[in-house]
Amino acid sequence: MFRPNRLKARIRAGEKSLGTWLQSGNASFAELAAIAGLDFVIIDQEHGPGDLGTAIDMMRAAACADATSVIRVPSTEPAFLKRLVDAGAEALLVPMVETAAQARAVVDSCRLQQRGSRGNAWDITRSSSYGLVPDYYGRADDNLLLIMQIETAKAVANAREIASVDGVDMIFIGPSDLSASIGLPGRTGAPEVEALIAETVTAVRAVGKPLATVPRDGRTWQQLFDEGFVMVPTGSDVAYYRDAMRALTADWRRYRDPSAVRGVRVA
Repeated sequence: MFRPNRLKARIRAGEKSLGTWLQSGNASFAELAAIAGLDFVIIDQEHGPGDLGTAIDMMRAAACADATSVIRVPSTEPAFLKRLVDAGAEALLVPMVETAAQARAVVDSCRLQQRGSRGNAWDITRSSSYGLVPDYYGRADDNLLLIMQIETAKAVANAREIASVDGVDMIFIGPSDLSASIGLPGRTGAPEVEALIAETVTAVRAVGKPLATVPRDGRTWQQLFDEGFVMVPTGSDVAYYRDAMRALTADWRRYRDPSAVRGVRVA
């Protein structure tokens, strides 16, 4: 069975898509997010744990519903990109792309021969349901969603050229690393950062490519959708669990020692 890329179809139609980050490497969280009804999950192998096998397990779990699995890759190493696509990755999110040449190299690694350098073993790979999809070769390249991350001032200056590369489907603005690249780490709402984001938006929209980003200081996911971004991930499995544990332990401390809440500890 050939699974159509629902996220790519939504993006092409200009429909908004909400998702979340998965940074624990745990397939159960991928399954839960999909069942809950999110449009996509980002399996983070740049800042999270896991290997190719982890990615496959998480993709299988997310496929229980309509969520599309996006793999944030740890690097642009061609062999790993090709293995991920053969393994059935529906979308790749590529961090720290700074030039059009880098973007073209990613596209080349992911496209099958005649259009790129990905080897032809479709008749045995998971991407074609192990050869049970007879027309996979003709449909594979168009079904894959390739997203480049703009995360540095240098990338902003090259944003139009990166977005113009044939095969780049979307540009994802990363405000956290962007702020760090200009010496303002963590200040994602600073005027200087906002100016770079606005410059990127203008450049990318000039070539007609859609945009994605994450919430930042002064911008909620709702506001970002209202501003025209069509793909926004918010929160993560680790962050949601961390915040829940922090709240639980705070409740426990208040229950265990009520006097501490008032700032008076009884000896």
